[in-house]
Amino acid sequence: MLLTLPAVLKISVIFFLILVLSRYKISLYVCLFSAAAGVGLWMGQGPVETVRLILAESLSSESLWLALIIIEIIILSHLLDKSRQMERIVTTFKAISPGNRFTLASLPAIIGLLPMPGGAIFSAPMVESSAEKDGLSAELKAAINYWFRHIWEYWWPLYPGMLLAISILDVEPWRLIVVQFPLCFGVLISGNIFLLSYCSKKKSDDKPSWIKFKNFFYEIIPFGIVVITVFSLDLIIQSIQLPFAWPKRLNFLISLIFALYWVIKTNKLSIRLIKNILFYRSTINMAMIILGIMAFKGVLIESHIVDDIQKELIYYHIPTTLVVAALPFISGLITGIATGFVGSSYPLIVAVLHGQLQNNEILAYSALAYGFGYMGMMMSPVHLCLLVSKDYFHANFVGLYKLLLKPMIFVLVWTTLLFIILKMILS
Repeated sequence: MLLTLPAVLKISVIFFLILVLSRYKISLYVCLFSAAAGVGLWMGQGPVETVRLILAESLSSESLWLALIIIEIIILSHLLDKSRQMERIVTTFKAISPGNRFTLASLPAIIGLLPMPGGAIFSAPMVESSAEKDGLSAELKAAINYWFRHIWEYWWPLYPGMLLAISILDVEPWRLIVVQFPLCFGVLISGNIFLLSYCSKKKSDDKPSWIKFKNFFYEIIPFGIVVITVFSLDLIIQSIQLPFAWPKRLNFLISLIFALYWVIKTNKLSIRLIKNILFYRSTINMAMIILGIMAFKGVLIESHIVDDIQKELIYYHIPTTLVVAALPFISGLITGIATGFVGSSYPLIVAVLHGQLQNNEILAYSALAYGFGYMGMMMSPVHLCLLVSKDYFHANFVGLYKLLLKPMIFVLVWTTLLFIILKMILS
């Protein structure tokens, strides 16, 4: 009887169990591995195949690369913290910021310009340091860090999700950028109303000056090293022909090593401190969480539950517009990554809309699909940035979701209104 339940209900039960287990202080990686096993067995994979999938996905090269990158990011964050450079970054930014709310939102937004997996772990220490004297709850700090870290991806062409959408839709990049750019305003407005409104409104008494800007830019050199190195290596690799396949994650790894060297050298950190940081328990715990995420996501994909959900929506004759909104939202909720919801839902959306559209209407539907898909991704319990933010601030999962629910609904309404306006303009 349980095997015959609709796929939508199955995945809803699994997500609910993750939240319940997490609330009872069970380690997040245990919850994720358990959820992966539950999905595999429920979808009829069998015990042996389920274990094989979990091991294959969690120990794949992609999983290990990602775990290594996240570990490097955490080590860099700890080094910045122990050297008090993180404190200096926040202090120098406050000196040029008009107020504390602007500071809290801007720090994760700046890091968000870099399409790095788990990048929220970069900005989390900054938000923690900036909010130190404001008495904010762990859930609110995690929500602010998470929400404002993700304001650009709706249109920023450096993100893989956008590049994949442009490729599948076969449209000129600038057209999709222009159409989807207004989505980030919905995120900014909702974040200001539902998250920053809980923070005290303190105006800065300092007047910005060139020296203050110079001090800030010097302190954020490690982040500049990451950005410049990543893009430089991308250009170099594209311009030369290598006799072997260059791992796509290696550029991030190298850039982080350079940043680590800069922090250690300029702050003259001791070998003993570096050794202590390398063996922090939280670092190992985060690596296990990454492997759990990849195992869960891999089992979801291999079990074809996304395909089943898509077929159910079409079978029950759900209206086209609702399918375009629902498929990416559900895919984003399941995969927790932009390339996941774009790659799994956009080809079907293009097929469903084939022959129904005129002129540039596909752009309007893309804005609808991307806005809903991204909000699904933002609410996904396997979204890496959500998990690292929750883990860093030791936030309660349920409390964090309560804070994110209202801005999410606002963005969905904003996306729907934008779709209606674009459809009128482009039809």
